[in-house]
Parts: sequence; C-alpha cells; structure tokens
Amino acid sequence: RRSLRKKREKPRPEQWKGLPGPARVPEPEDVAVLGGVDLLALPQLCFPGGVCVATEPKEDCVHFLVLTDVCGNRTYGVVAQYYRPLHDEYCFYNGKTHWERPGCFVPFAVCVVSRFPYYNSLKDCLSCLLAHLKLCKDFEVDNHIKDFAAKLSLIPSPPPGPLHLVFNMKSLQIVFPARADPESPILDLDLHLPLLCFRPEKVLQILTCILTEQRIVFFSSDWALLTLVAECFMAYLYPLQWQHPFVPILSDQMLDFVMAPTSFLMGCHLDHFEEVSKEADGLVLINIDHGSITYSKSTDDNVDIPDVPLLAAQTFIQRDVKNHLNYEHRVFNSEEFLKTRAPGDHRFYKQVLDTYMFHSFLKARLNRRMDAFAQMDLDTQSEEDRINGMLLSPRRPTVEKIASRKSSHLHITHRRMVVSMPNLQDIAMPELAPRNSSLRLTDTAGCRGSSSVLNVTPKSPYTFKIPEIHFPLESRYVQAYYADFVSMLSKAMGFLAPDNSLLLARYFYLRGLVHLMQGQLLSALLDFQNLYKTDIRIFPADLVKRTVESMSAPERAQAQRAPELMRLISEILDKPHEASKLDDHVKKFELPKKHMQLGDFMKRVQESGIVKDASTIHRLFEALTVGQEKQIDPETFKDFYNCWKETEAEAQEVSLPWLVMEHLDKNECVYKLSSSVKTNLGVGKIAMTQKRLFLLTEGRPGYMEISTFRNIEEVRSTTTVFLLRRIPTLKIRVASKKEVFEANLKTECDLWHLMVKEMWAGKKLADDHKDPHYVQQALTNVLLMDAVVGTLQSPGAIYAASKLSYFDKMRNEMPMTLPKTTLETLKHKINPSAGEAFPQAVDVLLYTPGHLDPAEKVEDAHPKLWCALSEGKVTVFDASSWTIHQHCFKVGTAKVNCMVMADQNQVWVGSEDSVIYIINVHSMSCNKQLTDHCSSVTDLIVQEGQKAPSEVYSCSMDGTVLAWNVSTLQVTSRFQLPRGGLTSIRLHGGRLWCCTGNSIVVMTTNGFLRQELKIEENFRDTSTSFLAFQLLPEEEQLWAACAGRSEVYIWSLKDLAQPPQRVPLEDCSEIHCMIRVKKQVWVGSQGLWQGTPKGKIYVIDAERKTVEKELVAHMDTVRTLCSAEDRYVLSGSGREEGKVAIWKGE
Repeated sequence: RRSLRKKREKPRPEQWKGLPGPARVPEPEDVAVLGGVDLLALPQLCFPGGVCVATEPKEDCVHFLVLTDVCGNRTYGVVAQYYRPLHDEYCFYNGKTHWERPGCFVPFAVCVVSRFPYYNSLKDCLSCLLAHLKLCKDFEVDNHIKDFAAKLSLIPSPPPGPLHLVFNMKSLQIVFPARADPESPILDLDLHLPLLCFRPEKVLQILTCILTEQRIVFFSSDWALLTLVAECFMAYLYPLQWQHPFVPILSDQMLDFVMAPTSFLMGCHLDHFEEVSKEADGLVLINIDHGSITYSKSTDDNVDIPDVPLLAAQTFIQRDVKNHLNYEHRVFNSEEFLKTRAPGDHRFYKQVLDTYMFHSFLKARLNRRMDAFAQMDLDTQSEEDRINGMLLSPRRPTVEKIASRKSSHLHITHRRMVVSMPNLQDIAMPELAPRNSSLRLTDTAGCRGSSSVLNVTPKSPYTFKIPEIHFPLESRYVQAYYADFVSMLSKAMGFLAPDNSLLLARYFYLRGLVHLMQGQLLSALLDFQNLYKTDIRIFPADLVKRTVESMSAPERAQAQRAPELMRLISEILDKPHEASKLDDHVKKFELPKKHMQLGDFMKRVQESGIVKDASTIHRLFEALTVGQEKQIDPETFKDFYNCWKETEAEAQEVSLPWLVMEHLDKNECVYKLSSSVKTNLGVGKIAMTQKRLFLLTEGRPGYMEISTFRNIEEVRSTTTVFLLRRIPTLKIRVASKKEVFEANLKTECDLWHLMVKEMWAGKKLADDHKDPHYVQQALTNVLLMDAVVGTLQSPGAIYAASKLSYFDKMRNEMPMTLPKTTLETLKHKINPSAGEAFPQAVDVLLYTPGHLDPAEKVEDAHPKLWCALSEGKVTVFDASSWTIHQHCFKVGTAKVNCMVMADQNQVWVGSEDSVIYIINVHSMSCNKQLTDHCSSVTDLIVQEGQKAPSEVYSCSMDGTVLAWNVSTLQVTSRFQLPRGGLTSIRLHGGRLWCCTGNSIVVMTTNGFLRQELKIEENFRDTSTSFLAFQLLPEEEQLWAACAGRSEVYIWSLKDLAQPPQRVPLEDCSEIHCMIRVKKQVWVGSQGLWQGTPKGKIYVIDAERKTVEKELVAHMDTVRTLCSAEDRYVLSGSGREEGKVAIWKGE
C-alpha cells in the first residue's frame, strides 16, 4: 500500500583510504513509505542494539516496532535480522582494512511497515523471505526483496468483521485477521504471553500501573518480547486506550527518552536496567525475563501505586460507570460512583478516574459508541437493568436483590469494609521450560517456524483466499491479478445465502477497493453504494469522498446519472463534517456555586440524576422557594442534594428479615421507613413500598400488614391525648378491616399524611387508567417531599412539600373516572417517554410477532412493540410482558413516518430525511440504509408471496414508488406518479392503491394508471384532502377520511364513481389514522369529551357501518394505531401525553 512516493538519495559512503576503484556516484532511489515515517530514524530501530560484524553466523531473529507521530497516530513495523557472509575482495573490521578474507558475517535487516499491527502475519511473511534470501546470491537479494514488497503492496487489509484474508507466500499460507468491529483493535499476537512471563498478582500490578498512567519501562534480553508483551497489556485494557507515548523498543541511542516528565510506556534491553534504574526518577521497571517489578532507586519510598481491588480484578471497572452517566448533559458523577466502592479502594479508583484514558472512555460512552464492549454490555444486561435504563429515579433494591445479598457472604463487607486481594502468591506456578531468545524457530526448509499462526483458532471460520500473484509484476500481470480478484469475489457473492449480509458487505468492500486499484471508479462507487445499504458501519466515507473528488467532470456526470449513486454522492459531499461535530466534552458533576433561576435549577437537577421530568422539577422549584424570591441559593441546593443521596444510600442498606420478605413480592422495594413508633398493632417502624404499607415490628422482627394502597378508604392526620399531651396521629381506614390503623408518628405525622395520600391517589389513578406509570410518578413525588422537608427543616416545610402533592390535588380538583366502555376495553398503558425530560409524541407503532428460534435468546423470541418517537428515537417493548426491551436507540434525527417488518430478522423504518433505515431485530442495531428516495419516505408495505424472497414497496412525498428485494436490497422496479403529495400506499389484487392527497389512484406494479378517485368529484369543498384510507377486500370497500371532516367515507370498489356512504363521528374534531381489525374499523382522532379536547377512538362495525364504541383514549390526539394479531389494538398519542394504550380487540 503506497500512500506516498519520496525521492531519496543514498548517503554518500565514506571514502576509505587504500581502497582501489573509482568513487561511487549517488544514485536516486524510489522509496515507498507511509506518511509520517522517518526513514532516517528507522535504521537504529532495525538494529536497536547496534550493528555488529560477526566472525560466525548468528541465529535469525524478528522484533517488532511501534512508531508514533506527533499527533499520536501509530505505525507498526516488523523487522527480521539475519547474517550474510561478506563476499567483497576486501573486508573492514576492528577499524582496519584487511585484504585477506577471514570469516566475516554482516547483519542485514528487512523491515515491513504497516498502518496495522499484523505482527504474526508479517513475521511469517518475513520468515519465508529470509528462507529464500539465504539461498540466493548477493546480486539477487534486491530483486527478491522488491518482489516481496510488491506482492505485499497488492494485498488489501481485510475490513472489520468475520472475514479473514488468506494468501500464499511461497510455501506458507498467511492469514491476515480482521478486527472484530471498526472500533476494536486488531489482535494478531498471542495474548497469553504475559501470563507465561508473570505471576497473576504481577499481571494485576502491571495493569494497575498502566491504569494509573505511571512512567513505565519494560526490560528484556529479547527485543521481540518487549513489543509483544506491551501490546498484550494494551489489549487487556480494552475498551480503555493508552493515550500517552508508547515506544516499546528504544535503541541504545534513545535511552534519554526515559527522562521524559510525562506518563509513558517504553521498552529497553535488559543490559541497560541498572543504568536506567540509577539515572531516572519515578519509573516503574518491569523485568520480563525475571517476571519482576521494581522502582527507580531514588523513588522507592515515593511510588504511589494502589492495589487492585477485588471487585475490579473480577469484573470490568467500566460496567458500573454507566449508572452514573447523564447522557443528555454529558455529566459523570464520580463522587456517587466512588460511594458504590469499598472505602479502602477509593485511592485506586480516584487515580483511575483522573486519567486521560478513562476520560476518553467516558467520551465514547456518552457518544453512545456501539463497539464490542457496548454490544456485550447490551447483550448481558438483565431485565432489571433494562427497566432501570428507563427509570432515572427513584432506584431502590428489590426484595429479590435483598434476598440475594443476604445469601452472599461477600456482600457483607462490600460497602463498609476494605476489600483486599486474596493471597495470590500462594498459587503454585508450573515450572516453565527456558524460553528461546527468538520467538521463531528457524526452519529454512519449510518455514514451519511460523505455523503457530495457523494453529490459532480464529473467532470466525470465514476466510477468503486471495488469487495468486504472478511474476514479473508487469502491468498486464497486475491487471490480470485484479481481474481474478474481482471474479473470485463476484463468484463468492453468488454462492452466499440470501440472508448472509454480513459476508456480502465484506465482499462489496473488497471488490470496491480492487475496482479503485483498477481505475474503475464508477464500478467502485457502485460497490460502495451497495456496501452503504448492507453495512454502514464499515463504509469508508473518507475514501469514497476522495474518490468522488478525484473524478473528472465527465465521470462525475456519468455517476450522477445513476439514481442510486446520485444520492450517495450528495450525502458524501454535502455532509462531510457531520461525524466530526460530535460534542466531545465530559463534565464532572459539581454542586452549583451561585443562585439559580428555574432554567438553571432544572438543568442542575437533571445533571445530578435525581429526576428528569421537567414538570416535576418545576413543582420542586416551587416547593423550595415557597415564601421567598424565586431563586435557589447554592446552600439550599447542596442540602437538598445531600438529603436525597443520604436517603438513597440508607435505602441501599435496608436488610429485611426472611420472615418479612416472604410476605412481599420479589419486585417490591422499601422506599421509606419511619422511626420507631407506637401503633395499635404494636411498636415498630412503618415501611412504605410501591404497593403497600406494613409494620416492621420491634423485638422479635415480624411483619404486620397495614394496607395495600388500593384498599385504603380514608387517610387522616389527627391528635391523640396522652398524659395531658396531644400527640399527632395518623389514621388510615382500610376497606377490608373494621379497625382503623393508628400510629403516633409525632413530628413525622404531617409528612406521612402527605406521602400516604399521594401514593393512594397515584394508585387509584393507575387503576382507573390502567397506567402503572402513575405509581412510579407518585413514588418520585413522595421521595421529593421527604427530601424537601429534610432540607428546609422549618415550620413551613410541610406546606412547601405539599406543592409536590400532584396526584392528590388532581384527584380532588378534577375526578378522572373514564367512561365505562373505555374502562372495559382498555387493557393497559405504557409510557415510551419514561426517562425523558418531556413527553414525546408517538409517531408510529409496529407490532412484530415472536419467533421460536433455538439460536436466539429467550427474550429475543418474544413479540415486540416498536414505538417511534420524535427525532428518530425508537423504543422497543417486550409485548409478552409490556416491559422495556430496548430503550431509545436512534435512526437518524428526523421524524419517523412508517415502519414495517420486512422479514423475521429486520424492521424497515421510513424517515422524513428520505432514508429507509434497516434494524436488525436481534442486535437492535441499524447498520443498513437505503438512500434511493429523494424526499420524505411516507409509507412501507410488504408483499408476502409464495416464493421467497418477499418484496417491500416504499413511497415518498414526491410521488416515487420503489419495489425492493428484501434479500438483496436491490430496487426491482420503480415508477413516478405525475403528481406529488404521496402519503400512503396499499396493495390489493396485484395493484397499488396510492393516496396523493387530492386523489386515490390505482396503479399496476409497473406504474400504469388503472383507476383514479378524485376528491373534487365527490366534494364541493375542494380545500379538503385525503388523510388516510383502508381497503376492505371481502366487503369490496374503500374507507377514507378527509382533512377537516368528522365523517368516514365509504366507496364501493366495484364502482368508485358512485357517491360514498358516510359514517358521522360524534364530537370528532379531526381524524388522524385508521386501521382494520377483523370486522371493525378503528379510527384515531381528536374530539371533545365533557367539553375538553381528548384523544378519541371510534370503533365502527364494517358490516353495519355504525359506531359501536367511542373510546376516550388519551389526553392528546391519537396519532397512530396498529393491530397485534387482531387480538389487541395499540394507540399512540401526541406529545402532551406521549403514551401508548393497549385495547382489547373483538
């Protein structure tokens, strides 16, 4: 791969005295080098120990280089050293010229430089080269090396993914491994090497030095081990990445580099150990040969390297970090993270959190980088983790978690005691055979020394063998090689299964590169366009941009005439810097230092992770500023924050007896405990969960149920006379009990009165509206009340806390009982906007049935509900339990207009930005995009045929209709309607019915007009337009809704010229959507209920054409409807409410 050609002159050799012959004239030489590599500095790294002439041949050896430029970009080198006898008529050694010819062997080095760390692969290549160089004559060496370099330059690097490239290097087969994904490192070395050199506790100690960014120097008598061991430790760090100078080999002339004041990781020969130890300060010295770690003698007493905590040694440090990240405000709360660690481990974590590499890791997490680590974290998270991902607050340990903690003896010391490492020195280490000084056993006959590469089992069995390269490398042979390469790739594509897009994308990538090398730019762009559709993660945007810019005007015009390339070129050229605009800053959470108005207060509360909902924060602001100027001082915010966090920490320490836990559900959490009080059930502490109140009796711990919130009939705060004193008392009347519960709560009485009433009201609203989110909101309000009272500690604290009694006031001021028909039909409500600052409009809903596949995870086989929210956000629910499955990933940034399940593995999403995004339902990732539309994609429909594969039809606002092959993602046909405004399409009888606003046209799949229903022929008021329509094939009817009309219109498919029947919808303002469910048509709209605008659904009998049910569905307009196997109907509301209702279908 020749990225730069430089003309260099060979340095003029010194004129030796007494040597015959004319002086040599400098000759220009073409040297192919990678940009940023200094060839003048390279020789001393090829001979790091110096050049020594030997009297007898020495063993061949290989070592590895890492070259870093001023920008931190790394280049890698593999160097093979061997000795050749000197065959000149004279030789020069010991400082004198000798005319006789004693045994004289001169070292030679061959270095291969690459942008990628292919250590084992290039080592094997060089091993093969050396075997041939030793057998050839002196004048043949240059030609062999040139042929070798030319052959390597024709081999492309494999794209990220499961495809490795294989090629023959004389007698050896070489494998170039691919990285797992675009963000992962290339691993072409033996990762077990450090475990052969160091004991386990030493490995952890070295990792600690690297994690805390010490000044580290590795030593070994084997130059190869220096780089390989250092690179292994770099791989162990993943997904953290070393951000400082990394020079694993220092030549003898570079030893002064270890005096650098910054953090670094370097490597020296063992001969310099004593010298470096004495001269340099503050270094960690790691002897690979002896497996030991020491420190510079002058700083032995001052080295501050903490031990690795047990928790960090057993699991990933980074996995708990996500719970303390605020993605919206890009804040990491390090103090709260440290509180979850054992106090004795804080020194270790504080040093790690303060490093550049950890800061870089935080940036990647906040940018939601989907690398292998993030994918693993997503795949292994529990259902509780997924739910907690939605619910920012409040979080408390469930009964199930408390029970698991009690059964684990390790948890006893987790928070209150220092956790120390086990005595790893007691682990017996097997005796190891002495290591060879070289990593490669020389075998000149068959190059068997590099067979270790072939013995390593790759992560994936997929390989592609590159065609043979024939010599001499003249133009016609190179072009023949490229032609063979393209032919083999095309043949491999033809043998792929239709659904194997993973390999198909890699073949497109490789074929595009080869077409570029051939100079066939148009063919290359077509391959890259197909790659863009198939797997956007490995799309080489910079390379394609440079290719487009290098095209001549005629070539550019020819490319833009192809519809599939025109959009790609505009995407690449018009948005070149979009990826670089990511906000990379990371803020450390800090308490405010100045007074805050409402806006700043809202931002601070959201950053702190206490609560995110804007309306709740507004009420909290009112509570904390009662009776004073509407601003909050820093001291008040600090008191409130500390009070909230202390309550949260106390809840984590709650330990319930087994006898008590037997009476509670496994998902219940204790949110509030009173002090010990006297009640009519005995003395004890009142406990509040999200479901009930119970008494935790004192003495012998026991459980006495007070009531579930559902069964409460009345809550009062009164006083009881005792010894001439009036004691504040809480009284609760329960439906199933004659005796009223009484508790002498004293100073806590007013607060508990507020909290119980709020939970009671929240539970009643949840039952009335079948929406459990009300209980979660009530819990948040209750805990905020508690924190407000603890913060203010004044006579007006209870009045201030009452500002947060949202549901209690709502119930008293405005009864919310729904109509009987609505309650009977409504099954459940879910909130896809949970965890957002404001409710999000539900733009599109899609139900996908479950599939039983043994290869899938159990939860992947469940049916799912896909909810498209504003700005391209998609939330996925498990439709078997209506719990969150995947929280809010994004498909672009524009509004989603439509979704469809193309097959059981992928969901297609049509967006306002004219792109069709394809989501893998197993990985929940969007790596494919279809960009053939030039305006907003408005609808998608699937044609399920008897023969596979199925087809998907898409339409866009400009009137374009495309037919797609689901397997190949190729456009099989297209046509353009004469008018724009195309909003939806339906497929019936082999014809496409297209709604264009002012008409509904019937087209063949080839684009020929067959019928047209014009709106002006049926309505005098031509200002209206078609909003939605449905086809009822069995009844041979077309149902449609029009803008500004409160009626549904029904045409006969037999004669569209006949006037339509009308079904009036009472109190309907405007219709937004409609679907067919069995023999009913459900119409989503906005209408009036008790004089207030609400989201309403009208259920119409398709046979009698009468309204059967009128459902008061939502607080806002019903924007979308979908059916779940005709058993349930799901409706999504506008942004005022942002919820989804599940209705029983009939």
